[in-house]
Amino acid sequence: MTSAEWEGLLNSRIIAAYSAGLSVVEITRTLGKLQVDFVHNLLRETGAIPAMARCDYRRTYRIDGRLAEALRNMGYSFGRWCLGWRLDPDTATADLGTAPEEGRPSVVHEALRRDYPVIYFRLFGGGRPPRRSRWAGTAAHPSLIIDWDHDHAKYVARVPDYAEVEGIGHDWTEAVEEAKIAYRYQMSIHRLNLALTDRKIA
Repeated sequence: MTSAEWEGLLNSRIIAAYSAGLSVVEITRTLGKLQVDFVHNLLRETGAIPAMARCDYRRTYRIDGRLAEALRNMGYSFGRWCLGWRLDPDTATADLGTAPEEGRPSVVHEALRRDYPVIYFRLFGGGRPPRRSRWAGTAAHPSLIIDWDHDHAKYVARVPDYAEVEGIGHDWTEAVEEAKIAYRYQMSIHRLNLALTDRKIA
């Protein structure tokens, strides 16, 4: 596949993951990214997340400083976080100012627990959910094979552990670079699939 085809496949898996119930922050972490912009903007541009009203761009909310800092570190604002969860920011602010009811957490409390479990634990107590390695289920030391393809008159680099991953180039370097790009896309898609499986089990 070409880089554009890999990108299209990854984008479709991100949209599917969000539609299946994974949050923007969960998807961002699954992809190994530190900032939410890529995921949030993709979902906004495809209509999965509504655009923020212009009047809300600079609006501030009275939320715990630790949550505000955690959001800011990921390039998020509280308003955009609420959009991703389809929450009303004013209602969410009020809910987060009180402890969740025993056995009946609000949607806002559950969103906070899933996206920022450490902050939830510090604010309201309870157990921390176990974290799964984002590399689970992947080949620990994938091999790379480079062959000369007579039909294409180019080098082909393949990763035997993943049949879809290959790179084609005029020399070894170009073939390997293309294979590395394909491998990164494949790993991102694989981790999203694992996250979706976990979500269905949960």
